[in-house]
Amino acid sequence: MTTRNIEMASFRLKQEIEEADFVAASDRFQHVFLNGAPGFLKRELLRGPEGVYLDLVHWRSKEDAETMMNTAMTSPDCAAYFALMDLQDTTMRHFESLAVYPGQ
Repeated sequence: MTTRNIEMASFRLKQEIEEADFVAASDRFQHVFLNGAPGFLKRELLRGPEGVYLDLVHWRSKEDAETMMNTAMTSPDCAAYFALMDLQDTTMRHFESLAVYPGQ
C-alpha cells in the first residue's frame, strides 16, 4: 500500500534576505520546479516565531518525494531558492500520512 508523504523542511533565512524576496523566490521555485512534478500534491510555506520557517510539501508517496529530492540536488532553480536559506540551521524530515480529517 502506498501512503502519502509529507516533507518538512525547517529553516531560517540568511540575515541579509528580506521575507518578500524569499516569498518571490518561493513562488518561482513552485512554478518552475514543483508544479507538474510527478507525485506532487500541494505545498505550504509557513512562518513561525523567532524567524523559523517551515516548507511542507505533500507527495503521493515517499518514492515520489525521494525522486524529486534527488532531482533538486542538481537543479539550478532549486539552488537559487535554497541559497536564501541558512543551511546550517536546516532540518528536513519525511512523515507518512496515517489519516486525513477534512475541515468543515
